[in-house]
Amino acid sequence: MGSPPEFWAYLLSNALVLVLGGLLAGLSGAAYRRSGRRSLAVASAGFGLVTLGSVVEALYELGIRQSFALSERELLALHAVEGVVIACGLAVLFYSLRNY
Repeated sequence: MGSPPEFWAYLLSNALVLVLGGLLAGLSGAAYRRSGRRSLAVASAGFGLVTLGSVVEALYELGIRQSFALSERELLALHAVEGVVIACGLAVLFYSLRNY
């Protein structure tokens, strides 16, 4: 076994966020198709953004950089992007609920 348990916990937690966020986005999309309410389509996009923001770090580290050895500047930039994407998703959800 070449990878520490923390690596597998990191992968599992990000996979869980991706699956649950995808399910929420999918359920919102299905509810939109059934009801035709635009706010449910917007909620689906919000859940998608929150999910993307939550897994952006793993996508960058494992997919693009292929390393966990990030510089301080990379880590700060990555956290800033992650926070902005999650904030945008929450703003979209807020907008959706406000217009429901």
